[in-house]
Amino acid sequence: MIRIVQRIKILGVGTFLFFLTIQLFGQANTEGVYNVKDFGALGDGVTLETTAVQAAINKCYLEGGGQVRFSEGQYLLGTIILKENVRLFLEKDATIYASHDIEDYRIPLDEANTPILIYANGANNIGLEGRGTINGRANHVYEDLKRVDLFIKDITENARKAGVEMKRYYKVAPVTGLVLFTNCSNVTIQGITLRESTYWSLHLLKSNTITIRDIQVYSNLEKGVNADGIDINCCKDVSIIDCVVETGDDAIVLKTWYDIPCENILVTNCELKSSSTALKLGTESMGDFKNIHFKNCRIKDSNRGLAIVIRDGANVNNIRFSDISIECSRRHFNWWGNADPIWIILTKRRESSRIGSIQNVMFENIIANGMGTSKIESTVGEKIKDISFVNVSFNMKAENYKDKRASHAFVAHCVENLTLTNVFVNWDRMQVEKKWESALSIYEIDNLIIKNFRGSQGLVQGDYPIILLHNVTNGYIINAVTEFRASIFIKISGAGSNKIILNKIDIEGKTEKRILVDPALKEEESIYDLDNSE
Repeated sequence: MIRIVQRIKILGVGTFLFFLTIQLFGQANTEGVYNVKDFGALGDGVTLETTAVQAAINKCYLEGGGQVRFSEGQYLLGTIILKENVRLFLEKDATIYASHDIEDYRIPLDEANTPILIYANGANNIGLEGRGTINGRANHVYEDLKRVDLFIKDITENARKAGVEMKRYYKVAPVTGLVLFTNCSNVTIQGITLRESTYWSLHLLKSNTITIRDIQVYSNLEKGVNADGIDINCCKDVSIIDCVVETGDDAIVLKTWYDIPCENILVTNCELKSSSTALKLGTESMGDFKNIHFKNCRIKDSNRGLAIVIRDGANVNNIRFSDISIECSRRHFNWWGNADPIWIILTKRRESSRIGSIQNVMFENIIANGMGTSKIESTVGEKIKDISFVNVSFNMKAENYKDKRASHAFVAHCVENLTLTNVFVNWDRMQVEKKWESALSIYEIDNLIIKNFRGSQGLVQGDYPIILLHNVTNGYIINAVTEFRASIFIKISGAGSNKIILNKIDIEGKTEKRILVDPALKEEESIYDLDNSE
């Protein structure tokens, strides 16, 4: 059967090339488009189509590459292997479904710790395109808690004591990931929708020069544990643009399984919803993270907003979060996250783990609405360095679960060079939590600048200071204002506190000396200087 196809390519203003190609079924396809139905696929949603689809991919590859097209239909597949110079194109009404039969998957695959639906290894110039859908058909069961996650053991115990039911959702085999590309370059993923993966939806590993644009990823927000949206793992030169990700685990997350960095990565103009963390670095952190920018994103209904979690010795440098709005709400106890907008932690996975570093991180133009305490913390004695907040609002509201967790609005622990400029803390005054404390709790800090702060303590009639400084050296606070009268505006404690300058500290429009220094500290005047002169 002979098919005549016309193509028009625009080379310049008013310049056109007109191509006439003839495709002979079963012979060389000079146009480079291979419809899987021409290779025996039915698209009926019942017949296993793996062999037919793989034949189309193989033919496309052998003839120099091109597009393997899924026209309207439903395609049931096990593992297919994408090859060099081949792009899969899913038309709008085309859906690929993952088989529920483990025998339909190729196991093992290099770098895969679960069965994979669409896989590539060492393939360059590949892609997933079109307006179709890839559906993992994830199944879950709700069962008694089988084991306690050690990373959240305290949270789990707190939930148990509060009377929370000790049950959660578990995955049903086969635990399939939708897409894994490893050791690939020049990868384009555009337009498609990924739904209901049982494991990670889209995983790029040890790859470079990647563009992910205008895709949608969805997994069950209540059940989808481990069903991450987009995982970028030991990759460089990556752009993630104009995507919508709503997932039961991390939405967009950067990882390093190996001592290979994640670097030169841009995530912009994305809409995110997550039952874990919306934008995250870690926790797998064997290699470094550097030159990464998350910007112009909208985070809705997420258990955590922004996170850097270093447990395996990675060095983090030059990270920027800018122009991001965050709305957090609490999830079931088994999820990592406390409805906290921001969390940075430097810790160790196990005693033998290396100690990493975090430095040069900026949060700029952030509106953070949450129920949990935002934190910067180190558990290993190594200070986190050079952290800046510019134009950041923390807006605290009451928690929607009975196992309460929040205390302060913002905590910083073990930091060298912390700068807060134009930072505002607001608390919901209509519905409050009894455990609310200070706006800022800052301790074990060398070199602190707070400039143009506005906020109040969590409970208007509470005894907690608005700003708590403990073991802070070389501190400078200028232009600090509260709308509510507080018995203590700033409390200074800890034998390590020294050389703190307070300038223009204002309460209700009146400059007052409402500074409390721990009575255990001596020679108060050498600890801080209060200067409210113009």
